[in-house]
Amino acid sequence: MYQNILLAVDNVSSEKISEKAISTALAYNAKLTLCHIKKNTTIYHQIDPTGLLTTPHMFIQDFSYSFDEELEKIKKTALNAGVKEVEIVQTYSSSPGLAIAEVIAPGYDVDLIICGSSHKTTLDRLLLGSTSTEIVRNAKCDVKLVRNP
Repeated sequence: MYQNILLAVDNVSSEKISEKAISTALAYNAKLTLCHIKKNTTIYHQIDPTGLLTTPHMFIQDFSYSFDEELEKIKKTALNAGVKEVEIVQTYSSSPGLAIAEVIAPGYDVDLIICGSSHKTTLDRLLLGSTSTEIVRNAKCDVKLVRNP
């Protein structure tokens, strides 16, 4: 049924989520695509009394962490387990959930997206958003959420 499974890997992805993706890829004899989106940060300056921004927003890329080693580790584990093909995709986006659901998944012909579900509070989700919620709302393919322990 599934030919290409995408595992959305983030800063807090657990081994449990990777194991679920690998076992699912093995069950369907599917290709596994590992995807990590580094989040861009947009900073706005103060608003003047008229309600307009005093200066245009500034765009900053976050280079504070690298997931290369983690992705290579997951790839090696998947190949050793017998997954036929594993590909790694990394890019930047100010909206990782939308990038995964609307760009990466269709561009790589993904049938199933597997991602972790965080334990954010309602306030956190309101202020920060939820990547997994964006993926579920916007994906054109099946999505499997795995609870982080």
